[in-house]
Amino acid sequence: MNLARIGFLLKSRRIELNLSIRELSVKSGVAAGTISQIETGKTSPNLVSVYSLCESLNFPISALFIQDDSDRVKLVRKNERTSFVRNTSNQETILESLITKGDSRMWGGIIDMPAGTDSGDYYYHGGEEFVFVLEGSITFYLEQVGSYVLEVGDTLYYPNEIGHRWKNHTKSSAKFLIVSTSEFRQEIDELADKTLN
Repeated sequence: MNLARIGFLLKSRRIELNLSIRELSVKSGVAAGTISQIETGKTSPNLVSVYSLCESLNFPISALFIQDDSDRVKLVRKNERTSFVRNTSNQETILESLITKGDSRMWGGIIDMPAGTDSGDYYYHGGEEFVFVLEGSITFYLEQVGSYVLEVGDTLYYPNEIGHRWKNHTKSSAKFLIVSTSEFRQEIDELADKTLN
């Protein structure tokens, strides 16, 4: 139980309703000193007190125990990206920079592909994937579906159980964003860890 968060939410609601601690005490039957300690996160409130306060403030008690949204938000600054060698092709390095971090339902990366390089054999894994071309041109191959030449600004979505691979078929470098809901992410994280260590 996050006492500081519970106290903050109750205090914010009290102030929003223009109630003093004393007024809330009279309305809820909870001692003013107890309310003050709850609002500052100095005491673990009992359920009866919390219920009385929430009822008096017309505040859903369940909102006190929902995970703080700020814990689920993950910011990655440009200079904080983890980069690793995804593979090599034609003696050139294909670099991937992770743009997501921590536990989440998706991962994302920016892949830099030198001219004439490719991803290697078809990949097969669960989830879904989305590609957005940032620079240059790449060809995506979806096994038994077809090939797609993607230019800057083009997007491609596909279920990951379809075998997929890509190639920079041009004489210039290319860069694309890839976002996936795949468990393949674990393999990507492990590869990034090996590169860093």
